[in-house]
Amino acid sequence: MEKTRKKSLSASDIVLAGALIAAGAVLRVFSPPVFGITPNFIICMYCVAILMIRPTMVQALGIGVVSAAVSHLTTKSMIPYLNFISEPVGALVAFLLVAGLAKLSFGNISLGKVSFKPLVVTLIGTLASGLTYISVLKFAILFVNTPKNPAFLGLLSVVVTTALINSVLAQVIYYPIMAASGKKIKTVAQEKI
Repeated sequence: MEKTRKKSLSASDIVLAGALIAAGAVLRVFSPPVFGITPNFIICMYCVAILMIRPTMVQALGIGVVSAAVSHLTTKSMIPYLNFISEPVGALVAFLLVAGLAKLSFGNISLGKVSFKPLVVTLIGTLASGLTYISVLKFAILFVNTPKNPAFLGLLSVVVTTALINSVLAQVIYYPIMAASGKKIKTVAQEKI
């Protein structure tokens, strides 16, 4: 992990993370369903926030908990409290990818000067969050009366579809948001996560 990692987030980093999570909530509430699925754009936005502000592990978990609270308010799930498990897991996975991706042999996934780290981090972060949600839901259903038994294959298709949509969205918005926020955009050669 980086030796120069910040111990506390700046006010602008907190505002950026909050604005991205809020934008994800607005997109989630007002976006029309894609093939009957309303993706959780909050995951996309917290992955982008983690990529941009490079928080510590505890700060990334905090971003996950805040995202879970916002997700809780916008979800259509039968057990919305599960977001308080799945979103911190997704944020932690995004943090670990951001902290360690450069150390892997494929750490510089790029085409020319464009890095695809936003796509990869968001894809894997969304899958981690969604699969955690499904796993905990499957376990919770053993102990909780639910109005109907969810089809787990259907839930898995929601997770995969959301992961694909989120990863493309993250890749598209990452560089413009970096530029708009005044953060330095590093070339692929300069970028060491």
